[in-house]
Amino acid sequence: MKSRSTLDPSRRIALKAAGVSIALPLLESVHTAEAVAAKNRDAASKRMVFVSTGLGMNPSTFFPDEYGAQFASSPVLPAMMKHRGEFTLFSHMDHPNVFTKHAGIKSLLNGVLNKNARPGQNISIDQVAANHLGYTSRFPSLHISLGGAESASYSSSGILLRQETSPEALFKKLFVADSAAARKQRALKLEEQGSVLDLVRTRASRLERDISRSDRAKLDEYLTAIREAEERLQGMRRWQDIDKPKVTKEQYDPAARGHGSLDYGFLGPVMFDLLALALQSDSTRVITANFSMHNRVIEIDGVTKGYHTLSHHGNRPSHLRELQIIETFYMQQLSRFIEKLKGINSNSGSLLDDTMVFFGSGISDASRHSNRNLPIILAGGGLKHQGHYDAVQRHNGKQTPLNNLFTTMLQHFGIEIESFNGATGNLNHVLA
Repeated sequence: MKSRSTLDPSRRIALKAAGVSIALPLLESVHTAEAVAAKNRDAASKRMVFVSTGLGMNPSTFFPDEYGAQFASSPVLPAMMKHRGEFTLFSHMDHPNVFTKHAGIKSLLNGVLNKNARPGQNISIDQVAANHLGYTSRFPSLHISLGGAESASYSSSGILLRQETSPEALFKKLFVADSAAARKQRALKLEEQGSVLDLVRTRASRLERDISRSDRAKLDEYLTAIREAEERLQGMRRWQDIDKPKVTKEQYDPAARGHGSLDYGFLGPVMFDLLALALQSDSTRVITANFSMHNRVIEIDGVTKGYHTLSHHGNRPSHLRELQIIETFYMQQLSRFIEKLKGINSNSGSLLDDTMVFFGSGISDASRHSNRNLPIILAGGGLKHQGHYDAVQRHNGKQTPLNNLFTTMLQHFGIEIESFNGATGNLNHVLA
């Protein structure tokens, strides 16, 4: 981990493993200007977006009947078919050690039973990517959830990261300039926090010589959290006096308002428009966005019952019809977001070529509380997409661990990692 005295990226190389960034002393023989430039060029072209739903996708209407590039659309996928050839839909992929019903939602991005994990053992894929880039952008990662907070993002020290729950709040965070007084106050607060962290770290380090092995492990976890806080402080200082990007009213109208937190017909498109702007303005390169789990009525035409009630449909036709409306809406928003990224120029052609867009859920069939055969789509990123891919492992007939896909995504992102959170392999032979 980096300390406050070793944060200059031009004077350090980083050892990347399992999402942990370890700052090493300057090694002139390997840390050449060419290596730094190559790393910066590579990092500048990579982005990740993770979109998830809180209550899975009904398998009977999500998964197509055919495999291969020319598969026929399933009932909820028509909006995605315009992007045929630019995404892969995976069948028979999940987290093999997660059997926790709704709690599996929080395991989607790490494949770990969080309640049993020690801090640091359950880092999520988005935070591995965010740690790799650091404060290259103003925000190492952004997180938003509609319908309520339901994060699946865990830091290196096992902290569950908070989410914005309204596009309005996210817009302010990204694009509204702070007043001079607010900047001054924040600068003072950052300096005060830095001094406190210095004091705490010094005192904690002195304890290390006189405590037991088990206590030393707890202290190491504590110091890891301190180092994370130090990195955040340094990153915030770096961007403190740099103006936020500006957007036009044509790009986003901050005066527009929805009816409430369940007005998905308004909030869904606005959320994804903001995410596209965040990527386009290079405000961040790692994003998670979630449609949350709840039992309120989502404001979409044709929906009259609570979301949780509909997901536990019991094969009642009226419930299945309304659930399909919601899940079709999710696919429409994903398709619209992909289309928007395709229309933005970037280093590799379009922003979609530079961005891996993941869609999924930590629960598959909510009606059965199943965590098997998760609904997974991966689009863009310059990968070789396969249409509908059957991920059953040929050598043992088992489903492919989702962390195998995450390993390939991290490697494609430029991170030197052999296995993410217990992955048994990767999918480079399919996508790379």
